[in-house]
Amino acid sequence: MTNVKPIQDIEPAVHRRFVAEALLRLKARLKSEIIEGAEAETQSLRFATWNLMHFGNGGAYTRETESMMYIAEIIDHFDLVAIQEVNDNLDALDALMRDHLGGAWDYIVTDTTEGGPGNSERLAFAYRKSKVWFRREAGEIVLPKGQEIAIPGSSETQKDHVQFARTPFAVAFQSGWFRFKLCTVHIFYGNASDTSAEMAQRRDEIREIASFLKARQVREQEAHGKAANYILLGDFNIVSPEHKTMEALESAGFIVPAPIKELPSNLTGNKHYDQIAFRLADDRFRLLRSGVFDMFDVVYRDADAEHYLDDVWGTQFDRNSDGDLRDRDQKINYFKRYYRKHQMSDHKLLWCEVRTDFSPDYLQAVLD
Repeated sequence: MTNVKPIQDIEPAVHRRFVAEALLRLKARLKSEIIEGAEAETQSLRFATWNLMHFGNGGAYTRETESMMYIAEIIDHFDLVAIQEVNDNLDALDALMRDHLGGAWDYIVTDTTEGGPGNSERLAFAYRKSKVWFRREAGEIVLPKGQEIAIPGSSETQKDHVQFARTPFAVAFQSGWFRFKLCTVHIFYGNASDTSAEMAQRRDEIREIASFLKARQVREQEAHGKAANYILLGDFNIVSPEHKTMEALESAGFIVPAPIKELPSNLTGNKHYDQIAFRLADDRFRLLRSGVFDMFDVVYRDADAEHYLDDVWGTQFDRNSDGDLRDRDQKINYFKRYYRKHQMSDHKLLWCEVRTDFSPDYLQAVLD
């Protein structure tokens, strides 16, 4: 369970009561949407992926105590969460774990990605220690020579090649009987036009990471007679289920559950940027449930804008970046379009529940 005592630091008192009500509402929604209908705690694993939009970057992206409590409450309803866009400053991630999730949780995080496209970002896995254990294998994916990605602007006759703009991160975990390798990505975005060189790079990054993991799984099978279960998840910047970016992911045999594939993950509801895809070697595996959680249905709702304007902000957002006064409608628009996504994220959370108790299969094999 999360630590709710930091709510005492929230001022004014009217807002403290507002946050308490919002947290109760969030707990109830998460219980009904994520927990009810779940398997017994010892028989399944709930994991998720969430791009937390410049998490730890400071400035406009500094999370208030309120937002950290909401983020922690959502994460705490899962056992393992891949987080993208953790920034070079780890203070926010450390505070999330220390002050809100507590000692029941731990995390693994990459170093920062160098170069402009990398944006000094990190990738992280947060996990509940009682349900998930780290199998002491972790690595950032580096493509072998000849498989690098052609970069925009290079000629057809003399292509320049690079590694991923943000290096994918793969970690071996186990929950119950289920052993798996989880690889999280934040794929290059660039120009969103279908005909742009940047879109080609985006598609190539997706195809190369999927192909790389497929080849590794095949090699494991050939060398050892068994292969790992691979789960590839994160922010792929996929446009739609029918788009060539999705085709690039599925071309290597990765399977995306229908509820994940069909529901958009961006706030405006027209893009399928985030995905969870499976390439499994163990036929005992069962996907039990999956879905997309929209936090703004529950907290920072459209209807809450008036409260923030009247009881929380004071004069803080009276002027825009040019110094011009905002009228009330403009401030409400600022709350909806900017403030709340800076406090939470511009991505929804995607999740799955999978079976982890293979003991009936094992015992049946003994009988057979």
